[in-house]
Amino acid sequence: MAKSTDLTSKNFLLTKEQMADGQMLVSKAALEAVAQAAAQGVDGVAAMQAKVYEHLPKYLTRVAGVQPAVPGVLLKKGEDNQVTFDLAVILEYGAVIPKVAFAIQQAVKADLANLAGLVVDSVNVTVTGLVPDEDHQTIDPEHLFDKSGKKESAK
Repeated sequence: MAKSTDLTSKNFLLTKEQMADGQMLVSKAALEAVAQAAAQGVDGVAAMQAKVYEHLPKYLTRVAGVQPAVPGVLLKKGEDNQVTFDLAVILEYGAVIPKVAFAIQQAVKADLANLAGLVVDSVNVTVTGLVPDEDHQTIDPEHLFDKSGKKESAK
């Protein structure tokens, strides 16, 4: 019987009632992949942060097993089977951060409810960076107030 308790500790049991054919278990990485796809489908999201917890000491992430399998997403199962997702995203420059973050939260909750029947208690979104568009890359820092927008060559 130790094998079934080991499986349920590493995976998520989707239905609480016993089904005739058995139980349905979904891995943590699969649910994180669904959340990642949902977040990347939102307008304004450029990418997911590769290492969510890179600011933590390496020994802590190895011992605690904090480093996520899916880039930018970490799934935590808390007390009373509460499911929480932590997402780290990089947005496109010009995106309205609160609107995009709210859209990410709604998309993740909806996709996990539709695809896995999982009720998500909270989705925490951390904006880790912005990707500048091409217009802002052509600004010359030495001539910020020039109306022409042309770069002058140094002579």
